[in-house]
Amino acid sequence: MTPSHQLDLRSRHPNFQEFLAINENESDQVRKEYHCLLNVKYGEAPLQNLDIFPSSTPNSPILIFIHGGYWKALDKSSYSFVAEPFIQKNITVCIINYRLIPDVTMEGVLSDISSCIYWIQKNADKYNGDPKSLVLSGHSAGGHLALMAYLKNNDIRSNILGICSLSGLFDLAPIKNSYLNDILQLNDRIVQQFSPTTKELTQLKCPVLLTVGADETDLFIEQSKRLYQENKSVSSLEYFEYPQLNHYEIVHKLGELDNPIVDFIFDRFKAK
Repeated sequence: MTPSHQLDLRSRHPNFQEFLAINENESDQVRKEYHCLLNVKYGEAPLQNLDIFPSSTPNSPILIFIHGGYWKALDKSSYSFVAEPFIQKNITVCIINYRLIPDVTMEGVLSDISSCIYWIQKNADKYNGDPKSLVLSGHSAGGHLALMAYLKNNDIRSNILGICSLSGLFDLAPIKNSYLNDILQLNDRIVQQFSPTTKELTQLKCPVLLTVGADETDLFIEQSKRLYQENKSVSSLEYFEYPQLNHYEIVHKLGELDNPIVDFIFDRFKAK
């Protein structure tokens, strides 16, 4: 199948609205049940904001979550549900928004992610967070952005205890050759500059979990598996293929206790 067929998840899952509705409903419930601060600004643009679920305990570790949407869609408000297991374990959770393509380029998207991480570190104590105990996580395009933020920002690396990428995209070349590029406008320079597959991953000094659902398209599975296989000898990479789950389902594991994805994050904080 072509990259377009592999990436067109809404055609693969005609009931995709059901998955999105579950996200919305679960997120709404979590916002009602737990203390949170919504739409906190880290910049002047409308989408430069984040939702914060503060721990009740000072100096708690911080989980940062970056939503997907092929760098051009979706919103943090649909992902409040990921905060629940971490709030219960006294971890501050930050779920971030960023400007979307085509209003900005891929460089602008990553600049927002970096700016938000810096903002979180600077303001961590206001939300009972420890600026030196961060884990980055993200789904789909968010998994790509989490890893690229680490690779592009040398001065934050010592405070990143781990990275958890769910169904991440790490080689942008197939995206450039798909229907998505009508909006994304990727070119060879952008592919080279913003694909983790082109980077020297000996830079990674923290554990990284690359996880994907076994019921996803071959493209998504291969993106994580290839990055793992090509770099496991030089970096602390783990690969986990979650049985039976598709692209829309796997992100829900981040909002549930007692599964390998959430346990990976807990272990990063315990290891400090």
